[in-house]
Amino acid sequence: MQDSMKFWDKHAAGYIARPIKDVGSYEKAMDRVRSYLSPDLQVLELGCGSGSTALLLSKYVKHITASDLSEKMIEFGREKARKDGIENVSFAHSCAQNTASDGQTYDVVMAFNVLHLIKEMTGVLQQIHAQLKPGGLFISKTPCLGDVAFYWRGLIHAMRAVGYAPYVSYLQQTALGQSIEQAGFRIIETGNYPATPMGRLIVARKVYGELPC
Repeated sequence: MQDSMKFWDKHAAGYIARPIKDVGSYEKAMDRVRSYLSPDLQVLELGCGSGSTALLLSKYVKHITASDLSEKMIEFGREKARKDGIENVSFAHSCAQNTASDGQTYDVVMAFNVLHLIKEMTGVLQQIHAQLKPGGLFISKTPCLGDVAFYWRGLIHAMRAVGYAPYVSYLQQTALGQSIEQAGFRIIETGNYPATPMGRLIVARKVYGELPC
């Protein structure tokens, strides 16, 4: 975890400066996300980065708590919120594994481009389940690199070797969906934004008060 924090603090400025590679796919995914939002919702975003998506979606909900393990990313987000006059987004310096410490529950938990960066994904999914109110939604978009051409793995391995990529899990979309369902969710929508390399959007509803045995 400490290695990931150091990586993202070190590369925060460069990451924020890079434009979105596929604006069309991003906008389509955000359109689908917005269709599940409403002005009365309390939302948690895990792995918010610099907060761009949280700030974009803030006008559609009551409040967003945007969390990230990188303090540098959080600093960028707070400054952007201040400049834009957005008051219903609060930023928390916290890794995905530790956001449940305050006991607060949410109507929606979002995790965009983060699940593949977590070594203990099963535990995080269980935590998300616990943080959601009954019937709450978990909305995620995840690169499923286990379903793309093998050369992507070689590229990522080379980037990690020289310190330009963090830990990455080569998730497959079928296994990802099964993991989410096993954590106590019912999947209600899926889509790929973009199709290659796959960015798997999954919208899932909490269906169990307690985790299944």
